[in-house]
This record gives sequence, structure tokens and C-alpha cells, in this order.
Amino acid sequence: MKTRIVVAILIVLLATGNVFSVSMAAQSVSVGIYSIAACKDVTKVTVQGSSTYSNNRLDVGVFYRNDKGEWKLFRQVFTAAFASGPFMMTVPLTYADDNTRDGEVLRVDVQVQRLSGNSYVNVGPLLTQNVTTTDRYCLDKCNVTVDTSDKAPASGTITLRSHFGKLFRPEGRLQGAHMVVAGQKARIVFVGVPCDWTVRAWYYPNSGKDKTPKLLPSQYWPNDFQANELNGTNPYTTSFAKAIAATAALEEDDPFVVK
Repeated sequence: MKTRIVVAILIVLLATGNVFSVSMAAQSVSVGIYSIAACKDVTKVTVQGSSTYSNNRLDVGVFYRNDKGEWKLFRQVFTAAFASGPFMMTVPLTYADDNTRDGEVLRVDVQVQRLSGNSYVNVGPLLTQNVTTTDRYCLDKCNVTVDTSDKAPASGTITLRSHFGKLFRPEGRLQGAHMVVAGQKARIVFVGVPCDWTVRAWYYPNSGKDKTPKLLPSQYWPNDFQANELNGTNPYTTSFAKAIAATAALEEDDPFVVK
């Protein structure tokens, strides 16, 4: 009797990325792109998943379009080998001597590989995602990844500002701003933040009766969000429901306030 090999592919859509799981016999791999931060001199790709294979690595590539519209490999990185079990890692692909342009669209490919004999072979599907380069240089800088455990009650803007001053209001140097859509959880990567700086995230709703900006505290309250090299593997989780309304007058030129 011929031996039957059953291959099951389960595709689950999670938040802003796709997570794919492939199982064959007793071995299995699941992987997803958690977040991508593309700057003018480096792209940082955070990947999460799990594997039952004893020796694994990631093959991560960044591609650009040439003048013919063809995708060409720009940078490629193979991670160090890692053992079986769950994993979450951030892979930097640097190109400081050959910078990209602000607004340029790049393609990121992620492939899990396992050791077979003396070489690595692909296992599981190839993950692909396009990303637009931000107008920042991020080498020697850090990122802050902000997740929310619940859904935004209204569309608006989430900003990240340096944490200093005594007034309980959005103030300090602006590190970035991202739109958030009502009814969706937020997963936002702020790039190019000076490492070890402490920052605060503020939510500006643009509809509803109360449009007062609200502080989004992290699970490390009162220290809030700190930029560090491990942020991709240790993202900060916050909640719209636990947001705290500003209690002091806002800056007159705050561009994110909806009146």
C-alpha cells in the first residue's frame, strides 16, 4: 500500500500581517511578518512564528523596482541558526552606502529555512509584503512598536512625542504620527527614535462628542514607551479603553487637534 502524505496548509489573517502554518507528518512551521520599518538607510523586519525543526534560520530579502518595473534584490540577510520552539526576531537590512529615496516602495520577502543534510532548504510559504520608505535615517536609532489590545472607538491620529515637561498634555518633540481607523486595533512602528529615549503615545480622536487628546499608557506605566533595540521582540501594548484624557491646555499650534 502506498504511503499517503498529507500536507495541510492553514492560513490565518492576524492584525496587519499574514501568519501561515504548514505541517508535514510530525514537523511543522508557522511564520508571520509582525512589522516592517523601512527607512532611507535600513529596513527592519520583525518576524514571529514557531518551528518544530531542530535547526532553522530566516532568509530575508529587500527588493527595489528598476526603471523597467522589475523587482531586483537590493539586500539579503540570513539569520543565525535557531532551535525549535516559538521565535520572534527583528532582522535589520542595512544599505547606508546606497540609500533609498523617501517614498520609494520596497518589497520584503521572508522565508523560513531548515537544515537538511549539509545545506538549508525552504520550508513553509514565502511571505511577501510591500512597504514605503520613510524620510528618516534609522541606523544607530531605535524603533517603538505600539500595539493596542482593543479597537479604536473613533478614527483619528496616534502620535509619539518625547516625554518631558510637567504639564499633562501632548508636548515634547514629535517622533511620528500615524492614522488609526475606527473599529480596528492599532499596530504602529515609529522609526528613527533616539535609543533609550522615553516617549509617550497620544490618541487624537477626530469624531464623537469628546475630541480631547488622550494618553495611551503602556504596560510599563508610568515609564511609558522607551526606544530600544529589542522593541521588535518586546512590543508595547496599550489600550484605548484605559486612555487618560489630557488635563492641561494644549499647545496652540498642535496640528492634530480636531475642533
